[in-house]
Amino acid sequence: MKKQSTYLILFTLATLFFLSCTQRTIKTDEKDILKKFYLTSDTAKGALSVDIEVEIPVAFADSNVLKCIRKTIISNLFGEDYVSHANDSLVQLFCEELHADYKANNAPLVNVKDSSNKYSFNNEHTLSGYSLLSDKKIYVYGIERYVDMGGAHGLETRNFYNFDLKTGSLITEKDIFKPNFEFRLAELIKKRIVEDSKDSTDMEPIMDIEDTDFWTESIKPNANFYITDEGINYVFNPYEIAPYYMGQTEVILPYNRLKDFLKPNSIISYLVEKQIK
Repeated sequence: MKKQSTYLILFTLATLFFLSCTQRTIKTDEKDILKKFYLTSDTAKGALSVDIEVEIPVAFADSNVLKCIRKTIISNLFGEDYVSHANDSLVQLFCEELHADYKANNAPLVNVKDSSNKYSFNNEHTLSGYSLLSDKKIYVYGIERYVDMGGAHGLETRNFYNFDLKTGSLITEKDIFKPNFEFRLAELIKKRIVEDSKDSTDMEPIMDIEDTDFWTESIKPNANFYITDEGINYVFNPYEIAPYYMGQTEVILPYNRLKDFLKPNSIISYLVEKQIK
């Protein structure tokens, strides 16, 4: 009997140790590279500048969930063909592909002797991937990318991915909002743009959004949002709801402004309850 009790204690301690070592939130490793590739031996002809700094998910309690999340993130960072590659090789392989594309697109033009040639051979690709909210239920990942292919201007974009840690699937707007939310949420987003302009030091206060250069008919839920402890933030990239010169538009929607739109008992309910009491 005493021996059985000893075994039971040892088993309990081993179980507790195992549980304490299990990764209950997403663990990531950072991969980065900073490199410049010259088009020719003549460095004055131009170069491709690459700056990549990304977090790659590497551990989680449920390996199937981790695999699903990693696939989505790698596909959006580098492309679907990279999912099968080892984490340690991803950034280097992507960098080599960028270099090859840069040479293929620009090498035929570099020897053009037309004095009116206005091509720029200085290209840039900057990529950042990072964790945002990360707890036992939700994992949020953001990707920022700036690409300049030598045209009139480069393009900077931000895109976000919210994961359900039970399944590894993306959390969609339909998982969070009540049916037929689109019109009412679009109106709230417009209202928040106006409100934010009045608190901002970077833009003129907006009295009526219809009198601005925003393309108001395009302002609607776009599935590009990230969940926070305080609310849901929507991001609209250049050319999405306004001309390029207006840049990105981020709209912060606190939970207390969203309470009438939210489904009860959704995956974000625990966050909402902390803010709305």
